[in-house]
Amino acid sequence: MAGVVSGFLVNPDTYNVPPNNTLLILQVTTWDRQNMNGAVFTISATGYNETATAGADGRVTKLVPSGASYVVSITHQGEYLNDEDQVVIANSEEVAWVNFVLNQPAIEVHTNLSASTWASDNTYPDYPYRCALAIAGVKATDVPEVVFDVEQATSGDYAPVSACYAGGVYIYSAVNDSITIPTVLIKRYT
Repeated sequence: MAGVVSGFLVNPDTYNVPPNNTLLILQVTTWDRQNMNGAVFTISATGYNETATAGADGRVTKLVPSGASYVVSITHQGEYLNDEDQVVIANSEEVAWVNFVLNQPAIEVHTNLSASTWASDNTYPDYPYRCALAIAGVKATDVPEVVFDVEQATSGDYAPVSACYAGGVYIYSAVNDSITIPTVLIKRYT
């Protein structure tokens, strides 16, 4: 559900907002302060649809006609999940601050990965084989979540842990069998 915003700027008197208008101050903040420049805000209501592009500080202002409820959404260049759309109730001569916080990791989804080349490995004694699943763009600092199919997951043959390396994900097994992994999620925090 969208968050509802309605004029909560400390001192709107410092802005000269004309009658029958509302000043929207739109801002995006990312947890690592990256990719704020160029974020595009879409502002829409019945009979109204505009966009505004954020500057290097992640902000942009937009004067809109009052008397409507606007839905504000955001698109961006960064590797972040979008924050929810926000609803602004636009009152005359009011200032509304709409803040998007993109503090979640990016998630990549990879499907139907072949695990066919296993090598002996002593990382986990109960799982003496390791397979390197090549996935372009994966960093060693990423966090993998490997989702085996039901038969694989309940067999006890595959370790419930995995690890990222630059260029892929390591999985571990008690057997040296070729399998197809339905889904691998890659979470990127940095």
